[in-house]
Amino acid sequence: MHPDRMRMTLIVSAIFLAGILMAAAVWGVRTIAASQEQSLYQASAQSDSNIIGGFPINGTPAPDFKLVDQFGQSVTLSSLRGHEVVLAFIDARCTSLCPLTAQIMYAAKASLGTAAASKVMLIAVNANTTATSVTAVQSWSIQHGMLHQWLFLTGTPQQLEAIYRSYNVYVQVNPDNSITHDPITYIIDANGHERLYYETLDSTSKSDLSDQEIGMADGMKQWLPQS
Repeated sequence: MHPDRMRMTLIVSAIFLAGILMAAAVWGVRTIAASQEQSLYQASAQSDSNIIGGFPINGTPAPDFKLVDQFGQSVTLSSLRGHEVVLAFIDARCTSLCPLTAQIMYAAKASLGTAAASKVMLIAVNANTTATSVTAVQSWSIQHGMLHQWLFLTGTPQQLEAIYRSYNVYVQVNPDNSITHDPITYIIDANGHERLYYETLDSTSKSDLSDQEIGMADGMKQWLPQS
């Protein structure tokens, strides 16, 4: 074969091979990306499922505290032993996410039936250190139909901040005095041990609310005190 023709053949072959290798590389990258995207989707779906169904806790004793309720009565967590306690952190001025938490707590307990529901105490700790009066938690409870459905507890900013730390709940007072906080709810068994915690989804979707109510009700049933 003529040297020039041989050289041209080699060049064409090299270009063809490079094209094949480049196509294979692109296919490989796309395959890896698709696999990673699927993994992320599955992880996200699993995370949402856990939020709805509750995250298990290893039975750590729930830190005790003493606050006052919406009627001005002193309450300690330890005084509620013998009942399952559903403990949420609620901003006494919140009009968005906190009402969803209260709705989920109430609906979950109501779904248990009278006998089982009598073994469950719904407790809210004020997550707002700028609105700490008894009037503030009472007004919030009235506005959201919870006055006689739970105990909404408050205290001094120092008392509340100590509870946030002991329960690892993030609470931030913003420059405009609005509050950012973890929308966490704990289930504490009748012996005072932490068993599950939930995070309220920032969604008013009926299906999301229903799933969270069912998940919390299941958690309540799991840790009801035995007769």
